[in-house]
Amino acid sequence: MSILNIYEVHVHGLFNGLFAPLYVGSTVEFLPKFSVSGIWKRWRESYPTEGYEADDAITVFTGVPTMYTRLIQGYHAMDPELRATSASSARNLRLMMCGSSALPQPVMQEWESITGHRLLERYGMTEFVMALSNPLKGERKAGTVGKPLPGVQVKILADEEHESEESGVGELCVKSPSLFTEYYKLPEVTKESFTDDGFFKTGDAVTTDKDGYFIILGRKNADIIKNGGYKLSALEIESVIVEHPNVSECCVLGVPDKDYGEIVCAIIVPAAKSEEESKPALSLAELSTWAKTKLAPYKIPTRLIVWESLPRNAMGKVNKKELKKLVTSE
Repeated sequence: MSILNIYEVHVHGLFNGLFAPLYVGSTVEFLPKFSVSGIWKRWRESYPTEGYEADDAITVFTGVPTMYTRLIQGYHAMDPELRATSASSARNLRLMMCGSSALPQPVMQEWESITGHRLLERYGMTEFVMALSNPLKGERKAGTVGKPLPGVQVKILADEEHESEESGVGELCVKSPSLFTEYYKLPEVTKESFTDDGFFKTGDAVTTDKDGYFIILGRKNADIIKNGGYKLSALEIESVIVEHPNVSECCVLGVPDKDYGEIVCAIIVPAAKSEEESKPALSLAELSTWAKTKLAPYKIPTRLIVWESLPRNAMGKVNKKELKKLVTSE
């Protein structure tokens, strides 16, 4: 088994993309940097013709959501013959995984239509490595991170301000054999991070579906928007807006408002247009009309910002705290 790993060095990349495969004797291949054309080319080299597998073929691939978005864009930019060859080669991999941040359902669905792979999503943190996972064999539900792994205990801690135990919404708490003991030389932070019965408070708001699969609603301090009497998931709204044909990427924030506490603000990156097409900016009115059948009225953005790109860190994540400061200072 050969794994192509293009993660930055963090817990998901280290444990799932590096340590686990090395432990079972696999080869891990690193690219010097993320390259859309380079990855598609590597897969074509691995499976150049139907029924043939190169000796150094890649069999497993790991990546983050932004990378899959870029790979999809690169795929559509190919000529028809190269697209067919690339998709055929990708279908021969044994497994494709996604982690680090929430995977928008439209991205998962389009990737599956191109490659035949339903991406394997899980949930973990540096403090306990991995805790939840969709099954390797079984139903992988889009928009969820699966169920607790063997030996892992989880519970949902209700938010005193708005939720009740019966609501099924609250902060995810984890107890695991791999759970860390303490933050180095930070006893007070350590104490505040655990419940009285030893569960680690992750800071992530979650709920579950009817089958017990966990749904990450986002970081309590960054992805939960307090709008009037509602608590909204920015990740849910983002996953809908990114379905718009004129949207390439989207980031949703709660922006301070004197009447509602916070309003829903969407920052979008327009989809690329061909030279023959004009490139109209998506207006707030157009977005609102389009979203009416997909989102509850109170979830529809009331502010829209159009940028050429979203600022990201080395791991491909948008720092929403810094982005909110930037937006509110405008």
